[in-house]
Amino acid sequence: MKWKIPLFDLDYNKQEISAVTSVLKRRWLTMGEKVEEFESKFARFVKAKYAVALSSGTAALHLALKSLDLKAGDEVLVPSITFVASVNAVLYCSAKPVFVDSTSLNDFNISVTELEKKISSKTRGIIVVHYGGFLADMDKITRLTRKYDLFVIEDSAHSIGTKSGSKMAGTLGEIGCFSFFSNKNLATGEGGMAVTDNEKLAKRIRLMRSHGMTTPTWERFKAVAFDYDIVDLGYNYRMTEIGAALGLEQLKKLISNNRKRKALSKIYIDYLSGVEQISIPFKNHPRDSSHHLFPILLNKKIDRRSFMQKLKRKGIQTSIHYLPVHKFSYYRKNYPQKPGNLPFSEEIGKREVSLPLHPRMTKEDVLYICQQVKKLIG
Repeated sequence: MKWKIPLFDLDYNKQEISAVTSVLKRRWLTMGEKVEEFESKFARFVKAKYAVALSSGTAALHLALKSLDLKAGDEVLVPSITFVASVNAVLYCSAKPVFVDSTSLNDFNISVTELEKKISSKTRGIIVVHYGGFLADMDKITRLTRKYDLFVIEDSAHSIGTKSGSKMAGTLGEIGCFSFFSNKNLATGEGGMAVTDNEKLAKRIRLMRSHGMTTPTWERFKAVAFDYDIVDLGYNYRMTEIGAALGLEQLKKLISNNRKRKALSKIYIDYLSGVEQISIPFKNHPRDSSHHLFPILLNKKIDRRSFMQKLKRKGIQTSIHYLPVHKFSYYRKNYPQKPGNLPFSEEIGKREVSLPLHPRMTKEDVLYICQQVKKLIG
């Protein structure tokens, strides 16, 4: 279907085309000099000592947990309002995810109060997701992790470019994990990055991303070495040169595109505030945001499916971020929750709708969407 206003769109132009063409002409497609350049510039951008490029944000989460020696029987506290990858990565390490509720219907981020209630003798750490790019309360979370000696992994898939004082999202815990999926603020199709200030963790992640090999193919191509050893259980989580080339061009646009997202979000808020039957989460969020998503909450009486179908007929694509992970069949079967254990997460899962938000949108696009929403609500 051709949308009048899609949920997201790629801000690609001749620069991205030229960057990819240049890689193809060099005839080296796997992890090489472009990946190294992307890692260096990304680390500088987020003010981290080390950055390791990977095949996806999920791969970043998996290797982050592996590098911290997560084991069977360990518990990791996770939000239920997130994409399932945040939770799946815990299971990849044979550990147990413990679901934590959202803060409120105005703040979908993980609740610090509920976090402390869920800590047990088996708890090793927390995965914090900055929902929609809205920074979670990392000051309180950091105090909590110091009190109980827990690690923090930031799932920063939504929050690239978001600041907390002098630091940036992804550098507020032990390891930050970024996604470059097609709908992200920095998009390469597939791809991810793990960042850390810990040299030991960075080396372990770098080793595991390519089968635990001591000498990657690129090093052997340059004749830096001629053989290799396998010193750890590793995976095929490498980023391609094409992905890195796209990432370098996207990184140049990130700050200006985040500003565009912020301006578009303000227009949404100006025209939808006070509209009965909907509320705007994060409307007065006290911390920074990359404005990855623009979520609204429908009144309980509104049929969400019908609402989204009617917007579809007007050419407006919408989505749901997210259905609670603990409500999916696999997790209901293997990690059942007591009724009422995660009330905010379940309410958000029933009523949330994400409206289009991307830097190729115009003010007129937002006004058209607001007009159609008001008509449907009215």
